[in-house]
Amino acid sequence: MPCIRASSFYLTRFAVRPNRRQNDRSVATRATHLVVVAGHSVLVSGDLANAGRSDSVWYLYDYQRHRGLPRAIVSHVQAGVRIAAEDERALLVFSGGETRALTGPNSEGGSYFRVADALDLWDGRDAFAKEDGGDGRRSETTSAAAAAGGDEADGDGGATPPPRSTVRARTVTEEYATDSFENLLFSICRFREITGSYPRKISLVSFSFKRLRFETLHAEALRWPLDRFDYVGVDPPASTGFDLEESSEGERNNSLQPFREDPYGCHTEVLQRKRRERNPFARKAPYELTCPEMRELLLWCGPELIPEGNVPWSKM
Repeated sequence: MPCIRASSFYLTRFAVRPNRRQNDRSVATRATHLVVVAGHSVLVSGDLANAGRSDSVWYLYDYQRHRGLPRAIVSHVQAGVRIAAEDERALLVFSGGETRALTGPNSEGGSYFRVADALDLWDGRDAFAKEDGGDGRRSETTSAAAAAGGDEADGDGGATPPPRSTVRARTVTEEYATDSFENLLFSICRFREITGSYPRKISLVSFSFKRLRFETLHAEALRWPLDRFDYVGVDPPASTGFDLEESSEGERNNSLQPFREDPYGCHTEVLQRKRRERNPFARKAPYELTCPEMRELLLWCGPELIPEGNVPWSKM
């Protein structure tokens, strides 16, 4: 009986609102703009009301605890929703696979979608408004980038979409990525699966200290043009325990250098080990079949970069 009541509640809350049904009025399939939110963890608790505040809701490594990661995750979700709300031709993708062995086969992308549902973020609600002294809404005239403080944001970042936002109907998950390179690569393919074409523009949401990794390493390795790539860095407030300087140092040592040496993550032991550890359920992405134009890129290992003319978007 409890399961029936839970299902009934879900249907009452979402299904009766047509603008929230997946691809309602083909809003997803006609997208031209890919908005990616890169995942960082998996839910381990049903206490989703505290998903933005409590470490216990997420599976966190010791180095991630007391660093504001719950706030960062929900802020990234909010930023992605608000960017997508400003462009009716945007498809929002929450990307991240089944990366934690102890949580069971639950994905980062699916966890983010569940949080957006549970906190009802689709219409622009600010989950941190009360503690930040706001009323839960943002000015509709303020762009996501401006509200986020420009290129980087300290907080949730973004403008409130219209009350009948179609963002939920234009949101999907990507559930195979095990690292940041795959977040971007696989999300492009997920876009192709939904729309039948490749995006004309990409916006990506993550931490501010990862900007260099995505812009100068991942986008370059994919031969994606930077004039069609927008990076939105969103960090939690320092009051949560987040330390930008410490995080930036870890980024330089643990991510930037390995990806400089191995742009596709195929050769260096540190990147290969991370992918093995973050794929405990031995999932195999299907994208060679569903995105045949990307097959060469999906299999490319470098370390030299793939020729520019060998990726589908070189002809766009």
